[in-house]
Amino acid sequence: MADTRVRRERLLSLLPRIFTSQPESSALGRVIDGMAASLTRMDEALTRVQYDRWVGLASHHPPSTDDISALESLGQLLQITRLPARIRHGGYERSPAGIEVRFSPAAPLAEALDELIGSGWRQSDPLGLLEARFSGLRFTLADASNSLRAEPAPGTPTETATSSLALLQTQLDPEPGEAFRQRLLITSRVRMGGLTTPRALLSLALADLGAETCPQLERHPDSTLAIGLPPGTRKRCPACTGDTRGQPCPNQGQAVITAWLTENPVLDARHLEPTPRLRRVFKVENASLCPDRPVITLEARDQPVPYPALRSLDSGEITLYAGTLRPGDTLVLYPACPPAETARFDGFDSPDHHPWLTTHPQGRAVITDAGGMERDVSSSIFYLWGARLDDRDTTFDALHFGVLEQRALSPLLRPGSNDWMLLTFAQPDATFADSDDTVTSSRFADSDDLDGTRFALLDGTIGQGDARYASVLLESFNKTNTGGTTESDTAHLGRLSLRLDWLTRPPASIRLRIPRTDWVATADARNALPLLRDDIARASAAGVRALVEFPAPPQPLDEGTGLAPATARHRAGKAPLR
Repeated sequence: MADTRVRRERLLSLLPRIFTSQPESSALGRVIDGMAASLTRMDEALTRVQYDRWVGLASHHPPSTDDISALESLGQLLQITRLPARIRHGGYERSPAGIEVRFSPAAPLAEALDELIGSGWRQSDPLGLLEARFSGLRFTLADASNSLRAEPAPGTPTETATSSLALLQTQLDPEPGEAFRQRLLITSRVRMGGLTTPRALLSLALADLGAETCPQLERHPDSTLAIGLPPGTRKRCPACTGDTRGQPCPNQGQAVITAWLTENPVLDARHLEPTPRLRRVFKVENASLCPDRPVITLEARDQPVPYPALRSLDSGEITLYAGTLRPGDTLVLYPACPPAETARFDGFDSPDHHPWLTTHPQGRAVITDAGGMERDVSSSIFYLWGARLDDRDTTFDALHFGVLEQRALSPLLRPGSNDWMLLTFAQPDATFADSDDTVTSSRFADSDDLDGTRFALLDGTIGQGDARYASVLLESFNKTNTGGTTESDTAHLGRLSLRLDWLTRPPASIRLRIPRTDWVATADARNALPLLRDDIARASAAGVRALVEFPAPPQPLDEGTGLAPATARHRAGKAPLR
């Protein structure tokens, strides 16, 4: 037991002189002795707790092989577990000559091979698959398949063999202790400060990958950008701890990870109609905050399809190809989306949306025949929009604002459910003529014919004609009452397949993207990517769809900014977050 005299002397030095002048045998002296003894016992208890509990956190090693470390015990209290070794084994030895891994019935070799190279090794040579997986290494089995040895192959460069051995060892070891300590610290801090903010989600994701987040985030119109630094960098960063707080981060060149979180990201959407029926309504669901005009792909199978057209019953728009699709022909229409419509999809993570508009701002239509030959048919695409004559809300003045022009444009897909219809016109439904002409008969001419009334008459001359011709045309396209149409009426018409491709901004959605750099590959080797996906899914707000992607590494970093070119392009619009 510790001596109480030291504690008594310290008490006497703090008490007034009137108390210290009393003898030890007095009542007041005995009270002072009791206080000193109690404080001594408290010191011993605090010291014991410190040594038994908190000092153990300084090391990630367990006190014995059958126990867990104090750091892991603290993680269990916070429901944060340390990642185990990706491969179960009975131990391994690392030497300059290579790595020898031992297995046992509790950790069989077959399970390790399944994790390393997949279950396909059972039908082939597992050693060959291992050597293909870890380039520059040679594998051998020994002791009746209870041990696996990896060593550099003859003639392999030292750098390649060392890198492959390090990758193999990463899958044999649990999560590094310091990486787990850093993840434990950041995760607990994020949980106390809130989980659904971009800063919290980015910090949580980078901590799972073994990096710490620079506090200086960059805010773009729809994204938040963060960089990950090696553990311990912020302790030495003058912008974080020194007198230069608020200045640009001096450690951008040391960034090992770049991550960005996009709100309502731009995603691809597709709708397939393998066998659409003519004049039959089909629904197109557009789960998006913004409308878009789809790319239309129409394929004719076994019969010619004359003058195919697509109509949106919601917007009243019609897109018509004034020609005939022969069997094997595929028509692809790239719409001429106005800038006001495409601006909705501008963002940090979608700089190249609607790529065809760069070379064909007026849109384009191409037909590919069965032999693979392409021909441009943009001049044969017509766009019609106007009020229905039998609509109860239609007025005569509304017809003056109808659109009837040769233009490569598809109907607009509005957010929510859209009703569309496929039409074809094999017989003339109306007569078109200039205001000074008198025509008693007409027909739809082929695209190569020089005579006949073709939809090419719907160019500028229609503006000089009588409005009744336009109204007759719109009325012919609006004859979509299918009440008296039976299956036999369309049974022998050409078979078609329809595909629509467009862009969406889904509501209540976020996307986290982290390029797959060497640092991310090392984290993947210790199975940290599934942990990251689970943490982001749990931390996201209820009802929010969270996507996590690891795209290919970006181009080399920009020397002037230290960021990838896509990031450097958008630096002008950034707003630092403190």
